Amino acid sequence: MTDAAKVREARARGEADAAKARLMGTMDELKARLAPGKLTSDAVQAAKDKGITVADNTVTAVKDKPVMAAGVATAAALFLARKPLFAAVGRWFRGEDDQDDTTTTRRRSALEPEELE
Repeated sequence: MTDAAKVREARARGEADAAKARLMGTMDELKARLAPGKLTSDAVQAAKDKGITVADNTVTAVKDKPVMAAGVATAAALFLARKPLFAAVGRWFRGEDDQDDTTTTRRRSALEPEELE
C-alpha cells in the first residue's frame, strides 16, 4: 500500500470515528430527552403553564365582562344543584313539608343541648 493510500485510509478512519462520536452524542441526547422522568416532568410543566394561561385569560375575561361571568357562574350552579332544586320545587307545589330535615335537627342539638333533656 502506498503512502498516499495509507493517508487516505487514516483520514477516512478519523472521519468515521468523528461521525461515530457525533452519533453517540446524539444518541445520549435522545436518551436524556426521552427518559420517562424527563417526559413526565415536561408534561407536568406544560400542564402548569397551560393552567396559568387559562387562569389568566379567565381573570381577564371576568374583569372585562363581569355580568356575563356572573350569569355563567349562576347557570353552572343551577345546573349542579338541579336535582335538589327540582325536588324542592316539586314539594312546594304539592304542599309537602320537609319531614326528613335532619340537618336542622343536628344544628339544634349542637347549638342547644339543654333542650334535649
